[in-house]
Order: sequence, then C-alpha cells, then structure tokens
Amino acid sequence: MRLLKLLFSFVLFFLFSCVSKEPGILKKDFYVENINSFIKKIQNYNSVEGTLNLFYESKDGVLIDTEAFLRIESNKLILRVYYLGFPAGEIYEEDGQVSSNVFIEKDFLKQIVTGIKKGFLWWQGDFSIEENPEEFTLKETDRVVFIQKEDFVPVKQILTIDSKNILINYERYEKIQTEEGELFIMPVSIKVNYKNFLLKIEIEKMKIQRG
Repeated sequence: MRLLKLLFSFVLFFLFSCVSKEPGILKKDFYVENINSFIKKIQNYNSVEGTLNLFYESKDGVLIDTEAFLRIESNKLILRVYYLGFPAGEIYEEDGQVSSNVFIEKDFLKQIVTGIKKGFLWWQGDFSIEENPEEFTLKETDRVVFIQKEDFVPVKQILTIDSKNILINYERYEKIQTEEGELFIMPVSIKVNYKNFLLKIEIEKMKIQRG
C-alpha cells in the first residue's frame, strides 16, 4: 500500500511539473456601461495591424483583386500591396507626410491615407456624441460616424475631404481580441465609395493594440 501511495504521488508530481506555468490570457467581452465609457475605453487603442483582401473597381470597370498588409499607428501608416504573392506597391505615411512607390497623385494619395486611417480607427477623434432612437452619431468638423446602439458597432461613416465626401459602409462583424484578451466587435468587411471608385476591404486577420 505504501508503495502504491509513493507511485501515485510520483505520477501526480510528474504531471503537474509538466504543465506550463505561464499564465494564459482569459478571453472576455469588451465590457462598457454606455457609449461614453465605450469611446473613452476604446480610444486607448490607437494601433491596428492585419492582412486584407482588396477589391478595387472604378467607373471604367477596372477591377483589381489583391492582398495587402496594413499597419496603422498614431502617427504612421504602411499599406503594402501584393499581387499573386509578389510585392506590387507600397503607401507610407508618417506625421502627415505621404509617399508611395506607385504613381498616384499626391492629393489623391492623401485622401486614400486619410480614408484608411479614419475608416479603421473610426473611434479615434474629438467627438460630440448625439443619440436618436435608432443609433448614436459621433461628430467632428469633417466627419460623422453612425453607431449601432446594440454592441456599439459602426454602421457607416461620412468623411469630408477637400469638399468631397467619402462614404464608408461597414458590413459583417467579428470579435477581434485585444492584447489584454478582451473581445472587441470589429467590422471585417468595409466598403469605401469616393468619387467614381469603390474599394472593398475584407479583413483576414487583425490585431488591435495600444501605442
């Protein structure tokens, strides 16, 4: 009997000594009480990084289906486009200075960068918040973001750049994990309409981070 107890103790010691001692991240929903506390909390996150599928269509019927890597920080953006797995172009912005190795008019390039940054980090801004029976609206001088009351997810956004409107529609949502392990509901299908072109963005993978 004593031999069996010793053997049992040895087995337990072996099993527990093999278990990783590193703490795991407990996944939990992104909890807030109201729209004001939601905006205050989510504004702590000003960086996103992910892989995308891009579908571009112009009034001339030009259609481009490609992949891309995107990283946005508070003062920086990089969009690296791939075609058939090979690098096809890059857009870079830092502190308001925009550059690209693809020929795009500078004004149009700035509008693209502004639309991408505000489209993805839609919660970043100095907003006034209004409420109506169907939704919340977040307002700044140059844009309005329409927020669904349930789950506080964005439905659409209207940007005004150089007296021209950019319409961003958000579709299909999934839970994306923050670095603290909270599950934040994020749109993973985005349509951007500007002048005579349509850019559809499908998010494959995305990380939301601080800083």
